[in-house]
Amino acid sequence: MNTIAKYFGFLLIIAGIPTLFLDSSIGAELPLLAGLFILFITREKREDERAVMLKTSSAYISLVVGYALKLISSNLYEHQIISVQLTDINHFLILVFALAIMIFYSRMYLIVK
Repeated sequence: MNTIAKYFGFLLIIAGIPTLFLDSSIGAELPLLAGLFILFITREKREDERAVMLKTSSAYISLVVGYALKLISSNLYEHQIISVQLTDINHFLILVFALAIMIFYSRMYLIVK
């Protein structure tokens, strides 16, 4: 069942990325957001205490980093250095879940103890 959910999350991410950029309607980012959320909450093959701790701490780290990036982008937008601003809450959540997934998998599989 976890494998099906993980594939469904990947499918939503793959479908959601072009939809986010090509469709300007309200809610166009929801497939990408749902796919990232599903991919983040699905359980791993080896779901032990270390994996749960890494997933939780990755979520905390990504929330702090995502909020810092939001503050920096707002400040740069106010000073007219960049022309885009992160205003939509769904775009912030996409950033947070994408960061959390990247941090989790890099800590889980690339860092060997």
